[in-house]
Amino acid sequence: MATKFTSVEAGTANVIFQSGAHMIDVRSAAEWAAGHVEGSDSVPAGEVGSHTVGRADSVLVVCRNGSKSKRAAKKLAKEGYRVYHLAGGLIAWQELGLPLVATNGARSATL
Repeated sequence: MATKFTSVEAGTANVIFQSGAHMIDVRSAAEWAAGHVEGSDSVPAGEVGSHTVGRADSVLVVCRNGSKSKRAAKKLAKEGYRVYHLAGGLIAWQELGLPLVATNGARSATL
């Protein structure tokens, strides 16, 4: 069983996500609604587990700055998932020019 996860930079995280990893955003539902990666799922940090991730081969865990997602990534790795953690969080994602959307589908300007 895996017990470690891999921290990746935003560009690598985007490639992993585009290759089919299940992205979970562990921020609050309100934060997710204000701006998230299109195609990601909102799973509050306290609810992360196999019942919320499903049968994904790879999981990419994100939050605003990388701290909440690091704890969630560690938990999922202990449950046997291949886990990637977005170093620097969605702040780093946005700094690279990668888009976020709001729940109404509009492009989110900032976190």
